[in-house]
Amino acid sequence: MPRPIHHIQPPTTTQPAALQDDTWTTEVVPRLPADLALQARALKAFQRKRCLPDPTLLLRALLVYVLCLRSGRALGAWAVLLDLADISETAWRKRLRTANAWLGWLLAELLAPPPSPVPPAPLPGTGRILLSDATRLAQPAGTGDDWRLHTAYDLRAQRLTHVTITDRHTVESLQHITCQPGDILVGDAAYGKRRGIAHVVAQQGDVVVRLYPPHCALETVDGQRLDVLRWLHKQRGEVCSRACWVEWKGNRIALRLIALRLPPEVAGAARRRKQRRAKQNGREATLATLEYAGWVLLLTTLAEAEWSDGDVARLYRARWQTELVYKRMKQVLELAQLRSKQREVVEATVRLLLIAWALQEDEAGQVRALLAQGLPVEVGVATEEPRIVSSWLLTVLCLETLRGQVRGRWSAARLRACLPRLARYLCSRVRKRRPHQETEVRAWLAVREPVRARPRLMAA
Repeated sequence: MPRPIHHIQPPTTTQPAALQDDTWTTEVVPRLPADLALQARALKAFQRKRCLPDPTLLLRALLVYVLCLRSGRALGAWAVLLDLADISETAWRKRLRTANAWLGWLLAELLAPPPSPVPPAPLPGTGRILLSDATRLAQPAGTGDDWRLHTAYDLRAQRLTHVTITDRHTVESLQHITCQPGDILVGDAAYGKRRGIAHVVAQQGDVVVRLYPPHCALETVDGQRLDVLRWLHKQRGEVCSRACWVEWKGNRIALRLIALRLPPEVAGAARRRKQRRAKQNGREATLATLEYAGWVLLLTTLAEAEWSDGDVARLYRARWQTELVYKRMKQVLELAQLRSKQREVVEATVRLLLIAWALQEDEAGQVRALLAQGLPVEVGVATEEPRIVSSWLLTVLCLETLRGQVRGRWSAARLRACLPRLARYLCSRVRKRRPHQETEVRAWLAVREPVRARPRLMAA
């Protein structure tokens, strides 16, 4: 069936001044990398203009698509109303796919730490504190664990630093992160593997990871296998530690094993979770697994003279902050549900959402700095006590600010004036297999003769 042909020549009417006066150019574009346009052409995200004169406008349109709209038709109508482009929804989807590599470069530039005038000294525990974790992303008609987002969150700077998008077959590992000398990487039991620990130590970093002994073989000073369960049975205190080593590819790495005894009610709940999970997988939990559930076992390369056992435990508990970041991403940024199954589209969509997240983190950091300077508060509010900033509400406000910056605005008169160009987005062709009920009912009611009202019989 021949498809209707739509002209893509730029309209002769000029955009009203009220629409051109937006905050995208004045507030967002200056925060983007200076070589954004060059990289767009080098990575083949912007080869032909096709009514898009600038790569920054392409980025704006794609951000509107993931932040504000839900379809390619809505994106096309938005671009017409703002007089940015007049191309079909198919062309917009193609732009999204071809921009994948460019969006990956832009995300890496936004997540990169600011350049330091003096290189960081390779001293243990003097760098960033990176919380390593991963979250699951679902695709349409998927299992809920179709894609995985591996991240590292800088606890001090309160911003993401590393992002990796993989399918569900890629496990969590410290190897996804490139650290700097002196950085401390904190992870849960999924990251307590010898390969990942050796990867961080080779980059002169430190680790604080949770240990599940069957997944990471520990050694004593003489190279013998360390029986962690027997060592735990001999402990009587709430907190205990000892030196241990791991071997990876001929290299021995010195570690400190810290054991934290859980309260009886917490340990009982942990054992019940282990039993329930094992039953779901069609097996029974072993006695060793139930014994380990009563402890929190940590491995660290931090020196005991600088980081006591309690300090390391407190640092590990701060790992919960990355779970709160994921919660804000999925509920405020709507990152949980993807709209496609194609890898290029999934990667481009997630990267666009994370670009928006990086931009709002930058704005949130500036707001936090202003609040820390002691802005004037309302009368009657105590100023001696430290202020607790709501990260949730700050994220909501910064994201809504970004949505307003990329969305723009138009008037009702502008909507009516653009109706001839909006027709291909608002109107569809007649469908034969599944007719459009609303259209048919409206047409039927329009031609149906009104039925005269019959006189009612009066009750005797």
